[in-house]
Amino acid sequence: MDPKLTGIAATQGGVILRRQALDAGFSDDEITQRRRSGAWVTIRRGAYVERDLWRAMDDGARHRALVHAVVCTLSAPVVVSHTSAMVMRRLPTWGLDLSAVHVTRAPGVSPRFEAGVWHHAAQLAGDQVDEIDGVAVACAARGVVDTARVTPFEPSVAVADAALHADLTSADELLSTLEQTRDWPGARNAGRVVEFSDGRAESVGESRTRVRLDLAGLPRPDLQVVIDGLGSDPAARVDFLFEEHRTIGEFDGKIKYGRLLHPGQDPGDVVWQEKQREDRLRELGFEVVRVIWADLARPDLIADRFRRAFARAAKRSRSGFAA
Repeated sequence: MDPKLTGIAATQGGVILRRQALDAGFSDDEITQRRRSGAWVTIRRGAYVERDLWRAMDDGARHRALVHAVVCTLSAPVVVSHTSAMVMRRLPTWGLDLSAVHVTRAPGVSPRFEAGVWHHAAQLAGDQVDEIDGVAVACAARGVVDTARVTPFEPSVAVADAALHADLTSADELLSTLEQTRDWPGARNAGRVVEFSDGRAESVGESRTRVRLDLAGLPRPDLQVVIDGLGSDPAARVDFLFEEHRTIGEFDGKIKYGRLLHPGQDPGDVVWQEKQREDRLRELGFEVVRVIWADLARPDLIADRFRRAFARAAKRSRSGFAA
């Protein structure tokens, strides 16, 4: 690629605009040839990404490229908002609809969906707009609430948890933003999400597990609790603690094992250590239930495991055993 275009693309999420290619000396025929050969992937009319770069992008990076293409080609200034604002902040994309870009414009513009872009109309104060990668983006609190207004509960919780965990916003900021939008479409779902969100959740898997437990009618667990008698952190921390039921829940994922992996160890060492840790938890009088990603497709199975663990703990308590 022309060095000029390489530099431009680096500031636009990998995107090259047709007019920028023309300014760099490319002819219309050359641009057409690159498009037809597949060397440039057209992601929006007049906006392209090099094929190898596009193939290497994950869903989040592709959406960020699309955001740049939209912002660069719209005639009026906009603020990237809703789910697109969350993706621009590199928050989890699980369950989010990334097929369209969301932008917010000043009141007076008719809300509409056009050419792959949701145009929302709302007033955003100066402190509700940040700049990310050269693009105006709604602040994290506004992004969380607006995402929850247009997105189902479970993926909205994953986003809200992640934003809180990363200290991008706070519970007070979410409540304040929710109050400003309480009469807007989708506000009821946003209220549920804000009330339920918890920054102590460390992964999408943990957030989804919390949702599954709640929908099953189980009590809400405490999160990231340090258990006496397990040694040093992070091994002493458990994902979920149902203290009244003497039951611990753990979500097993690659991120967790990566966090526990020490230099010179392989995943098998961590699995063995986790088994020993679980044995120790049982010796301390706890039931332990592990949840993996595949289990999340079977919420009835998860709920049944925890209920059976509660029953075993209660039976042990009645028999006089106490840790």
